[in-house]
Amino acid sequence: MKGNRQAYSLMAACLRRPLIDDWWRSRVPDLHRIEVPTLVCGSFSDNNLHSRGSIDGFEHIGSAERHLYTHRAGKWATFYSEEAKQTQLQFLDRHLTGRDTPMLPPVRLEVRESGNQIVEVREEQEWPLARTRWTPLYLGTDGLDLEPAGTGSLEFGIRKGGAGFGWIVPADTELTGPMALRLYVSVDGTDDVDLTVGVEKWRGGSYVGFEGSYGFGRDRVTTGWLSASLRGLDETRSRPFQPIPSFTSRAPLGPGEIVPVDIALGPSSTLFRRGEQLRLVIAGRWLWPRNPFTGAFPAAYRTRRAGSCTVHWGPERPARLLIPVVP
Repeated sequence: MKGNRQAYSLMAACLRRPLIDDWWRSRVPDLHRIEVPTLVCGSFSDNNLHSRGSIDGFEHIGSAERHLYTHRAGKWATFYSEEAKQTQLQFLDRHLTGRDTPMLPPVRLEVRESGNQIVEVREEQEWPLARTRWTPLYLGTDGLDLEPAGTGSLEFGIRKGGAGFGWIVPADTELTGPMALRLYVSVDGTDDVDLTVGVEKWRGGSYVGFEGSYGFGRDRVTTGWLSASLRGLDETRSRPFQPIPSFTSRAPLGPGEIVPVDIALGPSSTLFRRGEQLRLVIAGRWLWPRNPFTGAFPAAYRTRRAGSCTVHWGPERPARLLIPVVP
């Protein structure tokens, strides 16, 4: 019996159809129609590839018994670990044998302090956590602050430059969930900028790395990216902590025009100790250099535009990073 193969080239389709249209919409799965019991691997270490889709799938499927197994180690090493195998066996035993096997918790949450240090593994009832305190950190001349800053701006080159804003954590703080960045930007010498943003953890003068895609060991806490010309949001699906672009039209920036851009940063779960620094980095290019030995790992995107980008803030432009503080 001959199997069915995909009748189109995804790469060719992306080149022919760079914006969302009816053709793309016809290929979006209706997750609410999935009713079978589901065990989802939610890898915080794969933000460049699978993390967002996995956790979004867990949130929106229609199954009455759905379970999310989060972690930040290497995904294959975790999948074949003894703990993960026991979880899979318990899930299969419950739903395939008919025995009265205990149900898995809705969420297995792993909180990390660094790349190799797990602070806690615990059970939760939902994702994102219902008790989350969504807290804005406002951009300003002195970094990030809980209070809005006075008017200011910072310019950086798109091909080589970038901007950084830091916040010294005043007490031990767990950040579990997605993050969202609201920027106000203008450009000079171009009509667009491919914004890539990341949240880092610093301990004194030392960068704290985490497991990332493809075994990359110096990943940031989380990252996000968006072209400013594609800033239009899908208002029906977006949430304050998770802006979702519509990708239905482009809106290039005019000379001197300052526009709001909302960027979603992927899910994570990280403990910041008192005195450590949360650092937001913003650039008009991919944040990692291409590795001369491994090529595009952990990932690489072309830097297409020259010119400069300016980030603006102030009472009329409250640029902020929304973080998920868990009591």
